[in-house]
Amino acid sequence: MMRTLIAALGLFGLANVAQANSPDEACAALMEARGHLVSMLGTTDRATQDDLRAKVHAATARVDGILNQIATSEAAKVNAFRPVWEEFKKTRETEIIPLIYAGKNAEARAIATGIQAERMGKMRAAMGCK
Repeated sequence: MMRTLIAALGLFGLANVAQANSPDEACAALMEARGHLVSMLGTTDRATQDDLRAKVHAATARVDGILNQIATSEAAKVNAFRPVWEEFKKTRETEIIPLIYAGKNAEARAIATGIQAERMGKMRAAMGCK
């Protein structure tokens, strides 16, 4: 009975409604990436840093994928979010993460709590994060 219902829902495109991407999911993935980066700032262990960097990149890929999927339905939000997101990622990859790997966590933290915090606020506002 349940398989029949799921199959019927699938025919009507309703089976994946609960899995549809949304601004809330973009916000969640954004905060996940941020959390892993903050954790990177708190460790000097290279293996832990490598693991956290991979998690940052996985969450980043989720944000990018969600943005691509909601670009039409949430165009205003995505258009406001994306330019700030691109600058955020660039700074993270070219400044913050290299500083962390160089053992300069205080310098990395200064950037993260400065311009990156400002950008985070702009992105959260653009996407309507709660």
